[in-house]
Amino acid sequence: MSAPKINTAQFLKDLADLRQIGLQPDGAVHRVAYSEADLAGRRWLNNRMRQLGLMPQEDAAGNTTAIYAGRQKLPAIGIGSHTDTVPYGGAYDGALGMIAALAVIEALQTANVRLNHPVELINFAAEEATMAGGTTGSQAMTGLFNLATLDKAAWDGQPVRTHMRNAGLDPDAINTAKRQVGDLAAFLELHIEQSDRLLTANRDIAIVDGFVGIRRYAVRFNGVANHAGTTPMNRREDALVMASPLIRIVRDLAVELGIVATIGDFNVYPGAPNVIPERVDLIIETRGLVSDVLDQAADLLQAEVVQLGGVMSPVVEKPPVKTAVAIQTALANACAQQGLSTLTMPSGAGHDAMNMSRLCSQGMFFVPSQGGISHSKEEYTTPADCINGAQVLLSTVLLLDNTLSVA
Repeated sequence: MSAPKINTAQFLKDLADLRQIGLQPDGAVHRVAYSEADLAGRRWLNNRMRQLGLMPQEDAAGNTTAIYAGRQKLPAIGIGSHTDTVPYGGAYDGALGMIAALAVIEALQTANVRLNHPVELINFAAEEATMAGGTTGSQAMTGLFNLATLDKAAWDGQPVRTHMRNAGLDPDAINTAKRQVGDLAAFLELHIEQSDRLLTANRDIAIVDGFVGIRRYAVRFNGVANHAGTTPMNRREDALVMASPLIRIVRDLAVELGIVATIGDFNVYPGAPNVIPERVDLIIETRGLVSDVLDQAADLLQAEVVQLGGVMSPVVEKPPVKTAVAIQTALANACAQQGLSTLTMPSGAGHDAMNMSRLCSQGMFFVPSQGGISHSKEEYTTPADCINGAQVLLSTVLLLDNTLSVA
């Protein structure tokens, strides 16, 4: 019995073959969730699983799973990601983690190795935020999916339930995809970084220590509409003038507190060039890994908004999610075995692994994305970095199999 190794040639071929499904003439990859291209990509992956002797199963959300049996009756170690894309996106977001997970199973099978734990491949459905929000499949699997989302507009304006029906799924049954705590021993996901911290630091692998919490606040400033040509400047109540200092305040506050913050939704009413703005509505978003810091940011922003004459109210609050320390340690040890340099960082984006914390211990790691580009046809990760990711995934699974509690 030989030690399992990634078949790098087959791994890179699989990654290239999946890219062909939904490939556009300009190089973009268009496999939006529940579309025919998405279903074709899932069928292709299912066929590859069957070639490895696996039996893929689909749940009510469209998630696909397959089990590589272990030696003992233990909960499985889950590995995987997703194969859907944003509209006209790239070839690595999600796909890399899913193809690397497939390569891990092939490595174990080729070496005739059975672990103590089963290993479960999971191809999540609708991870990208095209179905009125992201991580649809993992939300359904973990009991987080809100049925009201089914009647919201997807990326093309159609209701989410229409997309699911067109894919042969019963949208009203989506929450039957929920699994129980203890079904999995752990979940591990490989992904491209979607930023440039690894490249800037000249490191090979980023170990994710958590997923940032997200807060959003609706802010309104009320002024008085009047004729823009006849109203003297000293008698105007211009809502846009009231709101404008907040743009810089939000930016400076984020820098000071070590978080990120954005005003990406900004509307001026009535929106005519010859009318003084009577109202401004905007959304502030803050993201950070420490709840206390996000609380501090909220208090400071509230005070600034009031001082400027506005009103602020919360509209979204998603708490930070930490990754399991034991999995972070296993990842660090796996990288050391491979001679790869590391850094530790939070994920500023949401991923399926974040939701899986509801079911089991979970972890995530990144490989570099050239230029920090993602969700774009320009998205690119070098073959060497892809291979590093697959090898670390395999090594970490082997380490976790020996260290996870069997209780």
